[in-house]
Amino acid sequence: MTTDSPIWPAPLDHLRLDSDAPDRLANFYADLLGFDRFELADGTRLLQGPGRRLVIGRGEPGARPYHGFRLRDRAQLDAVRAFIAGQGINMEPSPSAVFDPDAVAVRDPDGWLSVFGLPRADLPAIRTVNGVPGRSFTARLQHVVVASDNLDRMMRWYEEVLGFAPSDYVLADMDDPGSRRVAFYRSDEEHHSFAVFAASETKADHHAYETGGWTDIRDWADHFANKGEKIWWGPGRHGPGNNLFFMIQDPHGDPVELSAEIEHMPREMAPRLWPAEERTLNLWGPGWIRD
Repeated sequence: MTTDSPIWPAPLDHLRLDSDAPDRLANFYADLLGFDRFELADGTRLLQGPGRRLVIGRGEPGARPYHGFRLRDRAQLDAVRAFIAGQGINMEPSPSAVFDPDAVAVRDPDGWLSVFGLPRADLPAIRTVNGVPGRSFTARLQHVVVASDNLDRMMRWYEEVLGFAPSDYVLADMDDPGSRRVAFYRSDEEHHSFAVFAASETKADHHAYETGGWTDIRDWADHFANKGEKIWWGPGRHGPGNNLFFMIQDPHGDPVELSAEIEHMPREMAPRLWPAEERTLNLWGPGWIRD
């Protein structure tokens, strides 16, 4: 881990999801999660709600072109730019229409693009609406997860290049540190803003929203039930992160997680080890077993 990385804190601010039917996907998220919808100059759809943002664009169904991490101020942005340049890493133009144009964009070994920046001052404001299900429930965009057939290189990138702090590792063999199958990373005190699972191919896994507690989990589940949307996995409690959760799936089959009570960890706290078993994924019941 690069302990002097200035990428702290850098919570997840937004991500882009692509679809061959972007209006349908945008309407799904706007209706279920209480987003206001805005059209941006580049043809994408900006979805905004209290503490949450998504960008929906036209492209390969289920693709996730970038993840946007929010910095505190211009001084941190300048420090991140200098740090990444000092690592000898190529920076790309930022594709985010949400961040100021001088945001820093870097691509990891699997091709996922991370963008570090500051939100534009001229973004449209969300409307004040009281008592509307979806809008009235807490759901702050909190973490994003990918699957990789290149886990070791991905781990070195996020730990040694970007300086994310490892929170937990899941091991196939608890006696063999080299048998890691999952790595969870934090860029602020919440247990993970990014995680990577070992898999047979590179693909998106899920993204998650942090709610205000167990009653919010209940209210969101009732809200989805009223919309005719079934829970796909859960409710349960993860081992790593210790958070309550359930998941639904969007129109492309991509899982969307509602979470609560995610663990907080100081930057200097060392990562812990978990066995690769169903109970690690869900302390309460069945696990989602990736390949």
